[in-house]
Amino acid sequence: MAPLPTWPRLGAWLLPPLLAAGIAYPLGLRHGADSWRARLAEQQAAEQRRQAEQAEQAQRQLQAALQQQRRLQQLVGEQESRLLRQQQDAQQRLQAQKQRIEYVVQQDGGRYGGLGPDSLRLYRQILGYPAAAVSAADAVSTADSHQTPAADAGLPAADLLAHAADYGAWCQQLEQRLTTLGGLFSTEGPQP
Repeated sequence: MAPLPTWPRLGAWLLPPLLAAGIAYPLGLRHGADSWRARLAEQQAAEQRRQAEQAEQAQRQLQAALQQQRRLQQLVGEQESRLLRQQQDAQQRLQAQKQRIEYVVQQDGGRYGGLGPDSLRLYRQILGYPAAAVSAADAVSTADSHQTPAADAGLPAADLLAHAADYGAWCQQLEQRLTTLGGLFSTEGPQP
């Protein structure tokens, strides 16, 4: 028998690997594509989990912020109520002090050329100082009524005491507001 030409022998030898490669290549492509799809799906699932965790964290932060806002609103409401009560109390004290002014001025009478002992005690109390005992000899002016200057030379005791009452109430309101604001910004919360 005559020997087969080299091409056909070579073709018979190369044909099975070429056929296998022809079949394996599409299978390999499909496997590679499936592998990449699986990796992509895994990455997408990981990204979705990360986004879900971020959304949950943002939700928790929002809930905490809302809770903090409610707490602060409640605190502000309590402070507003407290400040309103304090202002009402201050108005009542001011009215009571004005009534006391009339009484004290009558008690001191016209014996003094300025504030008498009772008027001086009330003046100190209205401004927030302790009402130290003031004797008649320690009064602002113990001059004889004949030596008292004319009415247009100074302010009457009633006017001085009324001014002290208004000024004292104003100072106390400022102090209350400052205390209230300090309570809002302190770490311990409001101070009673």
